[in-house]
Amino acid sequence: MLVFNGDSHFIEKTNGIKYLYASVDKHPDVCKTAITSYHIACAVNLIYYLVVMEQNNRVILWDFEGTLVDRPGRWRSALMEVLDLNEPDHQVEMEQIRPYLRDGFPWHHPDEPHTHLSNSQEWWSHVGRIFTRAYQGSGFSFERAEELASLVRNTFINPDRFILYEDTIPALSNLAEKGWKHVILSNHVPELSSIVEGVGLSPYIDYCISSGSTGYEKPNPKVFQYALELVRHPEYVWMVGDNSDADIRGAESVGIPAILVRGQKDDSVTYYASDLLEAAKIIEPALT
Repeated sequence: MLVFNGDSHFIEKTNGIKYLYASVDKHPDVCKTAITSYHIACAVNLIYYLVVMEQNNRVILWDFEGTLVDRPGRWRSALMEVLDLNEPDHQVEMEQIRPYLRDGFPWHHPDEPHTHLSNSQEWWSHVGRIFTRAYQGSGFSFERAEELASLVRNTFINPDRFILYEDTIPALSNLAEKGWKHVILSNHVPELSSIVEGVGLSPYIDYCISSGSTGYEKPNPKVFQYALELVRHPEYVWMVGDNSDADIRGAESVGIPAILVRGQKDDSVTYYASDLLEAAKIIEPALT
């Protein structure tokens, strides 16, 4: 493939052509064949390069949970599953846990960078304190609460607990056939890429960006800027997500048009789609 790295590769090939032309007088038959073959190879490579660049020029940033997949109950269900397995006689209701999960996650304070939590161990140690408080508030001793909290990680990241929406793969596949690249951009755990693989989305996703690895959460402009740099600032780019603040207004703050999907329509957003196939119909006509 013809790659323009600075201009060094192109210059090298140009000099090669000059060399071949300069040698024609000495070896006319051999050089004629070499030059013709070389020109054909360059033409093929250049066409391929232009096609690939055109495809890389179209990128969609996708939220993950609530957009591509569902995880019923989310964090509450993970904490309850740990209790059901390890404290089968407990009397805790899911609603008792809910208040403890309303603050403390990095995405509850997206204006603050959390780069100190950008490795898995530090990230889970931080959120583990939230789980410990939740179990303590549900009547367990601090020591037992810590033990239970340490089990939430493996429970939550279990891919079997994530359910693909019926329209996810059809939408991703149809858009990919039209030249769109797919990037997941999510406020999520450091192991997000493993979950994506576990639910069968890896073949459709070109990049997976989790706030648990970058240290920045949507709607912080830095996470969108990071994504744009990763995909080399494509000419066409969209954000698709289910949260009007984190996904939509966050993307729009850096000039990325965004589509709110699923859930209740928000009249304050420019684009809304009830599902991903409808979102795809908004994205494609926008090219014309």
